[in-house]
Amino acid sequence: MTPLNSTLLVIFGVVSYLMIVDENVADYLILVFKMTKMNIERMFWMIRLHPKNPITNMMMKWKYDQIARELERELQSKDS
Repeated sequence: MTPLNSTLLVIFGVVSYLMIVDENVADYLILVFKMTKMNIERMFWMIRLHPKNPITNMMMKWKYDQIARELERELQSKDS
């Protein structure tokens, strides 16, 4: 068994023991995992919606160009 595996096994054992002895530890761990998930999602949205992100700016430019072309076609069809 590698040192990492044995360390993880000890940590898992201690946490399991604490969860059995005190139910508040289980609630705390659930909240920590939820908070971690929320922080990861927050970072994802912050990166995705940041105004200086070149990838999202390019995607929005393509979207706006497509809308402009559709509006131009619609305007030309009404003029005809």
